[in-house]
Amino acid sequence: MISIVIPTYKEAASIQEVIRRSGEALSQSGEEYELIVVDDNSGDGTAELAEKLSREFHVRVLRRTGRMGLATAVVDGWKLAQGDLLGVIDADLQHPPEILAALATALRQSKADLAVASRYIAGGGTSDWVFSRRVISSGATHMAASVLPLKLSAVSDPMSGMFVVRADAIAGVELTPLGYKILLEVIAKGRIEHAVEVPYQFEERTQGSSKLGPRQYAEYVAHLVHLAFVTGQFRAWLAYSLVGITGAVLDIGLIYLMAVRGGGSVFWTVPVAVEVALLWNFLWNQNATFAHRHGSGRAEADGASRLWRYQKVCLPGAILNIGLTLLLASQGVRLVLAAAIGVFFDGAVNLLFNVPSIWKIWGPKTSTSRNPLADK
Repeated sequence: MISIVIPTYKEAASIQEVIRRSGEALSQSGEEYELIVVDDNSGDGTAELAEKLSREFHVRVLRRTGRMGLATAVVDGWKLAQGDLLGVIDADLQHPPEILAALATALRQSKADLAVASRYIAGGGTSDWVFSRRVISSGATHMAASVLPLKLSAVSDPMSGMFVVRADAIAGVELTPLGYKILLEVIAKGRIEHAVEVPYQFEERTQGSSKLGPRQYAEYVAHLVHLAFVTGQFRAWLAYSLVGITGAVLDIGLIYLMAVRGGGSVFWTVPVAVEVALLWNFLWNQNATFAHRHGSGRAEADGASRLWRYQKVCLPGAILNIGLTLLLASQGVRLVLAAAIGVFFDGAVNLLFNVPSIWKIWGPKTSTSRNPLADK
């Protein structure tokens, strides 16, 4: 059986359509199901409208007092669930309920622990979002993958509001989400070894109003920070940062010794210093920061492959570092200061854009594949 939680707050305009389409899709797929509507005291009749469909569909309603949040609503709903598969879908019809059947099938026909509906793989996408909303969504997704790269870098859409997880993958796990992104909690804390992704088209809300605001965005950031601590990734971040700082000092120090004290040309000393610092960072991350993430069976071959990928990912920042250092030095800026500025912007590029890709070089804990049924 699959148990789908539908968290609601003032969704009277859409709740019955969500229930009908979800129930029909799951029934047609042959999947035994139950729909659990968890309503936060909407006051607009959402819960009553859901209960009216209880004779037609396998639906029951849990009423909570006050607005307690989407993510906690999902956790409370799962506590009542009887299925071996646990899922969630928003009640605003921005996620097509028919995808639930594809998610359930993807798990039934594979050994995956988690099936995620994704906007960011082939076949997925969004409706006519304005540019600002695309930026916010992409930024939030990238932020999650950057703060929790060892957990989330393998999942293309960690912000998805529609997914199905095997109940035994989170059995005994204390889920304490903050805000509205329960998938982050499941991936970070659950026993998720393999995930499968199913593409879907995210639609604009046509009924009701969005519940997102400054409070929800603040809770999202706080949730990421909390997960970084409880999963131990904060310690890995500290180690990674310390390696980066030593590499920066090495870069600047080599330029000072080879160019300022040794009289070498900046046209070769700066690139050499940058490359040596890159190798330094790689070796320390390989043998210290991420040492526990790779075995000894093919360590030498794997190390060479990682070094090649590391060089490619870091190349844009390195080119910026070299070019900026040489440009500033040619304009009369002291070479050591020019080198420090180049190192700063190199680090900023990697921090802002490349962290998920860099950490993924050492292998994400969760592997992901696309659902082959999506092409049929």
